[in-house]
Amino acid sequence: MADDAVNPQIVDAVTTSTEFALGFADLGTQSTVADTRISAGVAISYDKAAQAAAISVQDAADYQRNMLSISTAVQGKAMAMILAGTPTEGALVAYALGLVSSFAAPIAAAVAAESVTLSLKTFPRA
Repeated sequence: MADDAVNPQIVDAVTTSTEFALGFADLGTQSTVADTRISAGVAISYDKAAQAAAISVQDAADYQRNMLSISTAVQGKAMAMILAGTPTEGALVAYALGLVSSFAAPIAAAVAAESVTLSLKTFPRA
């Protein structure tokens, strides 16, 4: 009949890796910052949060670029209508809204990027 006992070295390796992954491993004396340990789970979650934050910043930049393209097109069409003859109220309003959106898009993108950066700075690491 075969021996069902598990090799103690295997048990120790599994226990050590599990304690590291969950952040329970004892480091003994901690004299420097390099002696501190974060769990693999925290490191992975921070990595995923950083990836999501990078995608958020990329989306904010895409939003800004799209809004600036649209506002430039609106301003150009409104300016053409104004220069073609007697300016209509609609053309003036469209031009004004195009200007406002071209000012608002970079501000909105900056606020989004700032909030994403703050969320990463305050991400729990322990």
